[in-house]
This record gives sequence, C-alpha cells and structure tokens, in this order.
Amino acid sequence: MINHWTFRCEDVSEMISRSMDEKMPLRIRMGIRFHLMMCSLCRNYKKQLWIIHRAVEKLDRMENFYDKPMRLPDQVREKLKDLFKDHE
Repeated sequence: MINHWTFRCEDVSEMISRSMDEKMPLRIRMGIRFHLMMCSLCRNYKKQLWIIHRAVEKLDRMENFYDKPMRLPDQVREKLKDLFKDHE
C-alpha cells in the first residue's frame, strides 16, 4: 500500500478525503505533499474536494439559518404590495 514516500494515486485520494475530517500523521501529510508536487491529477482532485467540502459547510450553515422563520421588513412588504397592486 504505502511505500515510504511513494504513494499511489488511489491511496492519496483516500488520504486527502480523510484529511478533510481528521488530522493525519506528519509522515502521511509529507508523503501526500510530495505526491501532489508531482501529480497534477491528485492536485486537481484535492482542489475539487476542497471546494465540495466548503460548499457543504456553507449549506449546513445556511440550513441552520433558514430553519428560523423570516419576516420581511414592513417597508419592503409595502413596496411589494404597491408593485403587485398594478398587476391585479
């Protein structure tokens, strides 16, 4: 599986995914870095996974925010009423 500093792409992709949720040992982190310096496919995979990871975090925060009932300010409600009054 893992040969000193030479990691296979298959191993690196799994370790990158795990590293998003847990801290990896220094030897593993260094091996991943070394691999990423040479492998553009794994670099791209890491970037894409990071984007997905961040998006899920933001969605989770938004979901918690939108669980609370929202009410438009009265001023905005009146402007909307005026706008739709013309279309009745």
